[in-house]
Parts: sequence; structure tokens; C-alpha cells
Amino acid sequence: MMSDASSPNQSGPANVPDWEAIARFLAGESSDEEAKSVERWLEANPVEKDLVARLDAAVTTDAPTDIDVEAALARVHARMGDAQQRSRLTLDRGHSPTRWRTVTVGALLAAAAIVGMMVTLRSAHVIPVPAPTVLAARIYTTQVGQRDSVKLADGTRVLLGPDSRLTVPADYGTAARAVELRGDGYFDVRHDASKPFAVRVGTAVVEDIGTTFTVESDPGDTTSVAVVAGSIRLRAGNSAPDAGVVLAAGDRGSIDARGNVRVERQAVRDDDVAWTTGRLVFRDASLSRVAGEIHRWYGVTLHIADSSLLDRHVTTSFAGEPIDQVLKIIGLTLGARVERQGDSATVTTKH
Repeated sequence: MMSDASSPNQSGPANVPDWEAIARFLAGESSDEEAKSVERWLEANPVEKDLVARLDAAVTTDAPTDIDVEAALARVHARMGDAQQRSRLTLDRGHSPTRWRTVTVGALLAAAAIVGMMVTLRSAHVIPVPAPTVLAARIYTTQVGQRDSVKLADGTRVLLGPDSRLTVPADYGTAARAVELRGDGYFDVRHDASKPFAVRVGTAVVEDIGTTFTVESDPGDTTSVAVVAGSIRLRAGNSAPDAGVVLAAGDRGSIDARGNVRVERQAVRDDDVAWTTGRLVFRDASLSRVAGEIHRWYGVTLHIADSSLLDRHVTTSFAGEPIDQVLKIIGLTLGARVERQGDSATVTTKH
């Protein structure tokens, strides 16, 4: 091997550089003295010069990117060891190969090693470019009967109702502040006129104009909003930004899947935010809405066996009563029979 990094080793016949020196030369890593020594050897050995040149061209243009360099070098070293052993056996038998033949064998071994060595040297200069990081949206969920609070990056606070989901985009607050809600939510928004806050609920959009409000949705795609403070704009999701209606503090509004808006001015009561304290309040609520809330709070699915019941409304309230008692009260309010089996209950007309 080499005794100094700047001079080729005398390995085999005189002035033959070792394969590491040749690899450094091709990779442009040689010192001036070593480079001149390798050049002199290549000029004096045109066959080896041509072989090394062709190997250099092949590695430069078509070098595979998935080479196991360590394994390749291990195989090269093994072959070099085997060749040296064969050379000693040949000499022991009295054969005396010519000088050019010995040099060619050494060059072939060096050529095999150059491929692995050059891949190693050249790949050391390649700085890998990391793949772009794709940030995922944050999703907050609550289970049946569970409420939970969420604080967003801008200071906005959200209280999620039972069996609800809030989706917050990864770039929330960067260019816009828009979230998506399924279920019920109480929003205390940190106002920012340059980046208005918006909640998408099904086909509806609720836009903050600096306020505190509740949003409730049901399986019938009706979204209800009660404004506690400030004001909001309620509109269909596919409408223009200035469409819809503006609701001020104390106003209640609702919008259905067709974009029809209903407004009740100064109609908000404590009951509209009762769910935030664990109370379930129905005031002239449709049976579809009652069914949706019963599933969120108790995990029981109501099946309406008689379509005539769909037109009836419920006014009552609950504060943590057992599900059987809740169903019994709903049946009495409707004048119907409610029969429960596990997580399912059927509502039929009482004859």
C-alpha cells in the first residue's frame, strides 16, 4: 500500500500505483505529485490507460445508484487476495510470467476495485435533497357523550360537543383561518380582520366578524347558529363571500342543504349554549334533530317506524339522566312508544 498520501505505492512491478491512487486520480482527489505519478504510469502503459479511461466513462455516465459499495469492495478484496495467492502458486511452479502480463493482471484487479471506489468517492460529494415534508391537517374528535376543548394557534378556543369532529388545515393561520366542523361546536374567536375566521359545516359557511357563537348540525344537513357576542355571516358554501345574512349578538339562524336561511332576531337564550355545560335541551326540535343528539350523547340510534312522527316536535331537557329514562320522556312527549334493544331504539305510534 502507499506509504504517503501524495505518492503512489510500488505494488507489484516498479512504479505501478495501487487502485486507491488510481481511484483518487479519476475522482480528482490526488495531490499534484500523486497525479503526475499516475499520469506517467498510464502514458507508459497504453493498454491499462485505455481500460481505466473506459471504466471512468462507464462510471461517470451509467453508475448505478443502488450499488452495495461495501459488499462490492469486499468481493474485490477477496478477488485480489485470491489472485495474489494464484500468482504465488504460479511462481512456485517455476513459471515466470512476463512483466506486461503481470501488470495487466494487476490493472484488471485495480479496474474492478475502481468501480466501487469511485462510486464511494463521488457519492460522498452528493448532498441528498430531503423530500418535501407534507404537513397533515389536525383532526380533533370527541366520542359519544364526550365534550372537549381545543385551543387553536391564533388563540381561538373551540368546545366540541359529543361525537363531533373539528378539522384544522396544516396551514391554518398562514393565509387564512378556516376550519371544518361535523357535529356541535362553541367558538370563541380571536378576531383578526386581515384573516377572517370561517367554519364550514356541511354545505354551510359561518364567517366570524369578531364574535362568540355556537354551531349545531344534524343529519338532515341543517346548520343552526346562535350568536352570543359580536356578529357572524351565515351563507351557503357555494355562494359569494358577501351573500347570506349577518347575525348580530342575540340572533339565531339556520340554513339547510338547499341554502335556505331562517333568522330569529334577539331569540338566543341560555338554552342555546346549555350543551356546553352538559345539558341537552330541545325546544320545538324536529324528531330528526332529536335523533341526532341522542346518538351523539348516548350512542343510541333512533329508528322512526312511522313516517307521520317526522312532523312532530320535541320540547324538553336532560341533565345526565340514564338513556332509558331519556327515551321514555321522549316517547311521552311524542305520544309514541319507544322500544330499545342495545344501541338501537324504535319509535312507533302508540295506538
